[in-house]
Amino acid sequence: MPASTRARRAPFLIGLALIAVASCTRGEPGDPGASPSVSRPQVNLKIAFLEDLSSGEAAVRSAPAFQGAKLAFDTAALGDGLPVSVELISVDTGGDAATAATAAREIVSDPAFVGAIGAPSLTEREQSAAGDLLDRGGLATLTLSPLGPNLSSRGWTTWRRTVADVTMEGRAIAAFVDSVPSPRRGACVLGDGSSGSKSLLGAVAASTTSDVVLRWHTDATETGSLRVARAVSRARCGAVVWGGSSTVGGLVRRALHEAGARRISFVGGDAMKDPVYVAVAGRAGLGTVATCPCADLSTATDLASQRFIQDYQADFGVPPGAFAAEAWDAAGMFVRAFRAGAASTDAVRAILSGTETYRGLAGTYVFQRDGELTRSSARVRLYRDEGGRWIPLRSPLATHAG
Repeated sequence: MPASTRARRAPFLIGLALIAVASCTRGEPGDPGASPSVSRPQVNLKIAFLEDLSSGEAAVRSAPAFQGAKLAFDTAALGDGLPVSVELISVDTGGDAATAATAAREIVSDPAFVGAIGAPSLTEREQSAAGDLLDRGGLATLTLSPLGPNLSSRGWTTWRRTVADVTMEGRAIAAFVDSVPSPRRGACVLGDGSSGSKSLLGAVAASTTSDVVLRWHTDATETGSLRVARAVSRARCGAVVWGGSSTVGGLVRRALHEAGARRISFVGGDAMKDPVYVAVAGRAGLGTVATCPCADLSTATDLASQRFIQDYQADFGVPPGAFAAEAWDAAGMFVRAFRAGAASTDAVRAILSGTETYRGLAGTYVFQRDGELTRSSARVRLYRDEGGRWIPLRSPLATHAG
C-alpha cells in the first residue's frame, strides 16, 4: 500500500501515545471463542482506520477511538489467539472529500484490507466520498461518526453506524436548553464555521422550542472570542449552545466568564467533550454540559469495564476518552467474524451483514436494515465539567436520543 495512506499519526496533545497493548475484557476481543482445531498458515489481514490527521486537535479527538480499536485487536490476538493476523492501519483523510476518496481507492486496491472503521470526527463529505468506493469494493465499514444523518439513504449495503447520529444529538441538546430555568429568554447558537458545527447547530435549531436570538460563527482567536462574548451579552440569551471544537469552545467560555456571563448555561456537542476544553476553559468552564453519543465507563462496576479502563490507562497514561469503548466494540464485531473463520473481504462482509445485534462493552447495538442503530439502542448522554473532569449526568435527558 502507498506510503501516503500509511499516515504517521501526529504528535498528540496531553501526552497521548500510540502503543499496542493487551487486556482481557468481556465481548469478542477477550473471549477465546472457537479456535481452529487444525493448524494452518496464518493469513495477514488489515482493517483501515479512517481519520483526519490534518490538525493536532483532529488527531487528539480520534486518538481514543484508534487506541480502543487497537487494544481490542491486540487483546484478541492473545490467549488462544486468532486464526488470522490483524493489523489496524491509520489512513489519513486529510479533512476533505478528495483525499478521503483517494485513500478509499488505495484501500480497495489492497486485498489485505477486509474492513474499515471511521473515526468520530469524519464529516459527511469525507464519509460520502470514501463510503461510495468502499461499498463498491465490498468492504464492511463501521463508522463512529455521528455526522451525516443522510448517509443511510445512499443505498450502501456494507455500512453501519455504531453511534447515534447528529440529529439525535441535536435533539438532546435542544431538550437540555429547553429545560434550563432562566430569567433570560432564548438561546444563543454559536459555532466555528466547520461543517460539523453547522450540522449540529442546525439539528439543535430544528428541535428547540426556545427562541434562537443569536447565531454566530467565530474564529480561533482571543479577539474573536471577545467579540462573540459581547454579542451574547447584548442578546441576553438564557443559554449558549456551542457547536464547534473544544479549543475555540474553551476560549469562548472564558471570554463569557470575563464579560460577566458566569451563570449563563453553556452546552456543546461531542467535539467539545475532551480534555482540551477543560484545560483551555479552566475554572470558567465549570458547569459546562456536553452531549456525546458515547459511553463513559468510569463508574461501571462490571469486571469487563474495570479491566478495560485499567489496561487502557496503564498503557496510555490517561483514562479512555470519548468513543474508546465504542471503537473497542466496533473492532469486536470484526473479531467475531474472524473467529467464525472469515479471512476475506466477502466472508467478513457476509458475517457482519448477518449480525443484527451485538452486545459490546458500551452497550447493545441493534441495527436496522439501512445500517443505522434502532432508536432504542442509539443513546446520547450528557456530561458536565466538574472540577476539570467530564462527569456523566444522571438525567432522563441522558438516557435516550430524542
